[in-house]
Amino acid sequence: MSRATLIPGRRAWLAGAGAFLAMPALAQPAWRPDQPIRLLAGFAPGGAVDTVARLLAQAMGPLLGQQVLVENRPGAGANLAAEAVARSAPNGLTLLMGAFAHGVNPALMRLSYDPLSDLAPITQVSMVPTLMLSSPQAPFASVAEALAYARAHPGRLTYASGGVGTTSHLAPEMLAHLAGVRFTHVPYRGGSPAMQAVLAGDVMMFFDNPQPATRGAVEEGKLRGLAVMQDRRLADYPAVPAIAEAGLGGELTVQSWHGVFARGGTPAPVIAALHGAITAAIAEPTTRARIEALSITLVGSAPSAFGDFYASEIIRWAGVVRAAGIRAE
Repeated sequence: MSRATLIPGRRAWLAGAGAFLAMPALAQPAWRPDQPIRLLAGFAPGGAVDTVARLLAQAMGPLLGQQVLVENRPGAGANLAAEAVARSAPNGLTLLMGAFAHGVNPALMRLSYDPLSDLAPITQVSMVPTLMLSSPQAPFASVAEALAYARAHPGRLTYASGGVGTTSHLAPEMLAHLAGVRFTHVPYRGGSPAMQAVLAGDVMMFFDNPQPATRGAVEEGKLRGLAVMQDRRLADYPAVPAIAEAGLGGELTVQSWHGVFARGGTPAPVIAALHGAITAAIAEPTTRARIEALSITLVGSAPSAFGDFYASEIIRWAGVVRAAGIRAE
């Protein structure tokens, strides 16, 4: 990996986060595409990555004077989409809707590209919080009680995940490692069946991003909200404590993210024009409101800040993968 200087920890993105809120109206860009832009998403239609990509594409098109077309390329943990961008021409016409998986994949699989030199960061679009949830049938009702149960009954606390290398897999592994306990992983083929297993009481815990159905289940008592994996509570989940309230903040902050990459080597004026269009798009009131309605926090960082954040994600999750002995399926 070619990046020489890395910003450690989870706060590297703050250097550019929120800057778009104070940006003036987008000026005429120095570069304008002469044909439609493809925005590749490594996940199937209907999920959060696809939804954010489509809202972004819809708002970017008028700003660039060309259509921005979302192309779904699911498979290999979102790696098929990343490979396609890494092999494309460095002209700004093929972009990647990056996500949490792209920070984990370098530790889980042998890549055919260098993620730090073959992908050019444009901007981090957003951060997505992670909720620690449990079945009401689980023999604990708080983070402290869950860890006490895990210590008293090694390996008997089970958690569901949507698959190897997902947030729902790595967040509990990080918690278990830092707390010195052992959980048992029960993988499912996607987040929906994993959630159903917890609702049915077949598995004790699930770590998931906020969704309308999740909020309803917590409010109705069908799920327990044990914590949000960050240092403050969420407005949509006021009764769910922050992980910091359990004395477990800092390293246990776990958030998914979205960001846009071009092909490495894309000229600086092209990156600047794309950055301007994306940050203006997510500042547009309707687009912003529709994304934030998904409990997603918009960022809009500078390319350098996003690059540092992405590099820190690769290092962070590689450490978790090694510590937990995780292997790709």
